[in-house]
Amino acid sequence: MTLAGRDLFELYRLVLTTICTIYALVVTSRSLWGWLEYFSAPDKVTGVMRRYAIASLLRMRWRRFSWEFVQIGLWAAALLLVLNLHRVLGIRG
Repeated sequence: MTLAGRDLFELYRLVLTTICTIYALVVTSRSLWGWLEYFSAPDKVTGVMRRYAIASLLRMRWRRFSWEFVQIGLWAAALLLVLNLHRVLGIRG
């Protein structure tokens, strides 16, 4: 069962990946837009919350999160290595 030289399961994975990516982008953008609308309200309570959120972001200690950033980089490098090995060795999957 091939469709344009592709396996049916490979086509299914491609369609599913595309749909899930678009869904995640839409949900994330709607959430960010909601927060933007909330923080742009002119009332006093929202202004206090907006200033508190900005102050909290500015006071965040980046050194505390540096190990997390290193781990993300290492996992991304491992993923790129595996993908490169698949390409070099000619493994389809």
